[in-house]
Amino acid sequence: MAAELLVLNHHPDTGPSAFTEVLDGRAHLVPWRALDVADGDPLPGVEDLGGVLVMGGPQSVPEADDHPWTADEVAWLGRVVEAGVPVLGVCLGAQLLATALGGRVEHRETPEIGYLALRRTEAAAQDEVAAGWPDGTVTLFFHGDQVTALPDDAQVLLEGSDSHAAWRSGSALAVQFHPEVTLEQLTGWVEHPDLRAQLDAAGVSPEDLVAEAERRVRFTVPQGRALLGRWIDGPVRKHLAD
Repeated sequence: MAAELLVLNHHPDTGPSAFTEVLDGRAHLVPWRALDVADGDPLPGVEDLGGVLVMGGPQSVPEADDHPWTADEVAWLGRVVEAGVPVLGVCLGAQLLATALGGRVEHRETPEIGYLALRRTEAAAQDEVAAGWPDGTVTLFFHGDQVTALPDDAQVLLEGSDSHAAWRSGSALAVQFHPEVTLEQLTGWVEHPDLRAQLDAAGVSPEDLVAEAERRVRFTVPQGRALLGRWIDGPVRKHLAD
């Protein structure tokens, strides 16, 4: 069986979006397929995995009892990282990864929503994915929970928000922000009841956020696709070559 790249989805409105172009463009290098984990799609064994992309979702890790599938996914992600398979977690995906690797996730007092400029840490210079992030690049944050304790061996790679913006632990790379979001996707998000409640709690106007996205997506989408491309071209392809 040929190695494949799995995309773990947790909600119909929070899939790979702008990442799809990159996944399709590199499908000749590593084929990919999506699993709807929250809908009960079974997780495979860790053999023959080229990489795992863990997407976001409106679910809350601290409220795992409301989402019983999270326990299986967290345990599975721990085995995947232990096997050295490259994993990239986005927002909820980052929080699930942190939990799997011994970190802690908690509710924020106020959701962090908006476009923030990030800069590389010293550790990022040694990371083949984060090293390509241009200092000062703006990206979208939209989360009500955050990682409050990183895994013991984690290195922070990007900073500029009051959460852990990006970090690495072993074969796992996690970003709390949303490099995959298009204008169309965000426009749908601001109508989602759970996410609308986060906007209200943060005091962020849905109309203002969408208007800012209209100005920024021409820059944020290419940077997000470039980040995913570096991850596939670097860690994923190296893993396939081993």
